[in-house]
Amino acid sequence: MTRFTDSPYERMMTRRPEGGKETSRSPSLSPGHPCYGCGNYRDGQPCVGFCHRQLTAWLRERRMKNHEAGNR
Repeated sequence: MTRFTDSPYERMMTRRPEGGKETSRSPSLSPGHPCYGCGNYRDGQPCVGFCHRQLTAWLRERRMKNHEAGNR
């Protein structure tokens, strides 16, 4: 491959990173945990501080109320 400059940084930046996929996985959740079975919880993603299940249920309920109020 042709290089644009003689800089050693160009060679370094075109190489593949060393190491591979050695990321640490977070431990699985126990069945008693409130986030167990939640579709938004995935390995390596941090907790955002509120429950997605409760939020989606609240939004669904709100939409239904607005929809029913609009049909009257």
